[in-house]
Amino acid sequence: MRISVLLSTFNGEKYLNQQLDSIISQTFEIFNIIARDDCSQDKTLEILNSYNITIIDSTENLGAKGSFGALLEYAVQNNLGEYFMFCDQDDIWERDKIEKTFAKMRDAEKSFPDIPILVNTDLKVVDEQLKVLDNSMYNYQRINPKLNSLNRLIMQNTITGCTMMINKTLAQISLQIPDKAAMHDWWIALVASKFGKIECIQDSTILYRQHTGNNVGAKRFSYMNLIKNILKKRFSIFFNSDLPKQYLSINIDQARAFLSIYKEKLGKTDIQLLEDLSTIDSKSFWQKRKILLRHKLLKQGLIHNIVLFLRI
Repeated sequence: MRISVLLSTFNGEKYLNQQLDSIISQTFEIFNIIARDDCSQDKTLEILNSYNITIIDSTENLGAKGSFGALLEYAVQNNLGEYFMFCDQDDIWERDKIEKTFAKMRDAEKSFPDIPILVNTDLKVVDEQLKVLDNSMYNYQRINPKLNSLNRLIMQNTITGCTMMINKTLAQISLQIPDKAAMHDWWIALVASKFGKIECIQDSTILYRQHTGNNVGAKRFSYMNLIKNILKKRFSIFFNSDLPKQYLSINIDQARAFLSIYKEKLGKTDIQLLEDLSTIDSKSFWQKRKILLRHKLLKQGLIHNIVLFLRI
């Protein structure tokens, strides 16, 4: 069984050697690395070429979502693996990351044969010098990874792409990742949630480096910062009629894309959920809140949901 590690890079010369070295030193050995550089202007491509890995041609800057989508499409079309992992350029993988994740995948496939499966793990949040900020991303962001049903994931992604392993069945049904998908990992998680199975390893398998160049990064949850943000925007919360669209624009766009692509495979309840979320910005004050409650379209945490109900 072959695993492909999909690595997308962009101006990553500072940390790329450390990341590649951590992958090459894995305890599990049956894997290959497929890299795509997103038109870097530093020595990233030179570093990639110094390793014995596959580098696919790239002449266009696609951004992280597009670059990972292109990698996954290339790997699937060229039959380069039965399992796929996504890799950022600036982290460090624990030596048993692939071994531990693959073991969980195989167990899941025994219990749930012939369906799309996604396995994800926790992360250890570190700073640029690898000083530990928190041993658990779940704790750092106050998220429960088990809340991964479609209605919860469509509102808030809890799965970090660089921790994921997906099987080929999930890879095939996830392609192609649409422009309106928020990110590749969020989109694939939604597909797995609806049509397959999501399994979580509570252990951290990555040193997830936080620095000024992070494309997304981890933001520590703080009640104080959240309350300050609410107070700062207290007037706009109640008087800005454009806020519902602005606040939920990513969720709305992604719901529309998911409905458009998978409608023929969905049941009536899921179709209604996605249709209601897709049009929520055009509803009345009470209709908006009724939609959230009817479908349990909620974020994680009481304060987050208070803000959600205030701002839509």
